[in-house]
Amino acid sequence: MIPARCLTTCEDDEDSNSRVALILGEKPVCGQKALLMAPKIKMSSGYEMPVLGFGTYALKGYQCLTAIHCAVETGFRHFDTAYNYENEKEVGEALRTQIQMGNVSRENIFLTTKLWNTHHDPRDVRRICEKQLDALGFDYIDLYLMHFPVGYKHMCDEILTPMQDDKVQTTEIDYIDTWRAMEELVKLGLVRSIGVSNFNMEQVQRIIQCSSSKPVVNQVEVWPGFMQKDLVDYCRYNGIIVTAYAPLGHPDREEHSPIYFFSEGMKRLVKRYKRTASQIVLRYLIDYGVVPIPKAGNPIHIKENLNIFDFQLNDNDVRALRGIKPKPRKFKYETVKEHPFYPFEREDEQEEQEPEPEPEPERKSQNRRRTVKPEQPEQEGDEGEE
Repeated sequence: MIPARCLTTCEDDEDSNSRVALILGEKPVCGQKALLMAPKIKMSSGYEMPVLGFGTYALKGYQCLTAIHCAVETGFRHFDTAYNYENEKEVGEALRTQIQMGNVSRENIFLTTKLWNTHHDPRDVRRICEKQLDALGFDYIDLYLMHFPVGYKHMCDEILTPMQDDKVQTTEIDYIDTWRAMEELVKLGLVRSIGVSNFNMEQVQRIIQCSSSKPVVNQVEVWPGFMQKDLVDYCRYNGIIVTAYAPLGHPDREEHSPIYFFSEGMKRLVKRYKRTASQIVLRYLIDYGVVPIPKAGNPIHIKENLNIFDFQLNDNDVRALRGIKPKPRKFKYETVKEHPFYPFEREDEQEEQEPEPEPEPERKSQNRRRTVKPEQPEQEGDEGEE
């Protein structure tokens, strides 16, 4: 759990607790009467980050613009994008419009973007960061992450995955050298804090040992069934915040995957707490001590994802969620698994064999369970990341 001493509220923000609807025209967008905003956690750099973010992976064009507008107007202040999402221009345009409308100030926006694999050459880092700032239309980036420890060959800025003979063309550039170039961005004032994404414990430790600063964040895949407890505990011990992408496990209604999300146990939790499965999982992850960044394009889902700070899961349900059978990671980057800096397991991970334990209902006088034919959940997540 994120320590209470690390959390701050939004009471002093000039745009918090506003009773004035954030509007386009004369009607409140997304049905908001008042803003509900996430508390913040202080990073080792001294800056604060909201404990819930808005992911933008796969959001493009008009859909991206409208989603960002709705997210700001709903109360989101933490936004996550990346060079290879190819939507920095839209993200920046929507945020700047909201600032110009007076609905939010730049100081109250926490913006994350990432250095892509084709720009690991230290000579390239400042140039591409300035290009990203130009696309976003801002003077600084709040958090700049190295997206992956493996560098790709740079052919031109538009080619994100250079291929030859059906193989990704990688480089031997050491991510330590890339990291040191990122440290210079902080000194120049182009970015406020720097971190990493998809790094394992050994790689994070090597950065700490070989550099003058440590990452403030490690953004990795975390969801019920893939909690990465050892990595999360290690980062917590070293004062590094873990941001969780794909926090719901990339739900797929047709494939009925991941199993936990569509289980009878989850349906009981939905009924008990009168919340969606997505809300229950996001609440669980925040209490676990990570910062989830769910993606949503539907205004209803955007509002629901933020509306999770007025309830808490009981201890029995938390233990049941912790007991979900471990599953393989969803995002493996297997095309570069032979590279020496590949951060994930190279062996085939164990396949799913049986359903995980389901959250138990609250027991009264008798310990009875009845078998119910599986159904579709009342609400499917609208999330995805990388």
